[in-house]
Amino acid sequence: MDLRRIEARSLADLAYERLTDALLSGELAPGDRLVQDVLAVRLGISRTPVREALQRMEREGTIRAGEGRGYVVPDLTSTDIGHLYEVREAVEGQAARLVAARAVSSVDDIEATLRRLSTAAGSSGPDVFRANRLAHRAVVEASGNPFLLELFDDLWGRSVTMQAWGDYFTSVQDHVDLVTDHADVLAALRSGDPDRAAAEMVAHVRGGLARHQHGPDDPRG
Repeated sequence: MDLRRIEARSLADLAYERLTDALLSGELAPGDRLVQDVLAVRLGISRTPVREALQRMEREGTIRAGEGRGYVVPDLTSTDIGHLYEVREAVEGQAARLVAARAVSSVDDIEATLRRLSTAAGSSGPDVFRANRLAHRAVVEASGNPFLLELFDDLWGRSVTMQAWGDYFTSVQDHVDLVTDHADVLAALRSGDPDRAAAEMVAHVRGGLARHQHGPDDPRG
């Protein structure tokens, strides 16, 4: 057994999680340069796992290669965020349509997942981001379409998602109630009406975009 290789891989995973959390919390902001040697010192680990973490983040679109050495956190425009939400509408709206056509028991499973996530979620921006992501993922997974799920994971894994959600989630209430937040979506899924379910999910996603555009006090969505 190659113990050194397993240890390095574990450190790379840890570095990836720490850097992702830093993006969500705002510690790493758009335009910041990510230099391997500097990050290795800050994280207290060698350069190899940091390099692996940065390469993984680049593949996922979380960061991009900068001029010369190192990477940079991409800066987003309102157009970028708008494009993100357009794709979310398509993927999650179609997933909701498929779920509504299935047995009601699948909606019961989704609601149970939302309750569990609410109980387990912390109050930090990264914690709330992950809880909400998994809540929406539960709907897409229940659709039974693996390609929709793959698109969902790719979309939410990209930097545009992290930056779009991160600033908002660091300023919301410290109590997460995913069942209440998604009550209209759950009711539409239980209705058995695919058109209603898709429309409600699209409205929910658009409500999230409105909050980003107008701030967390915006009443819409």
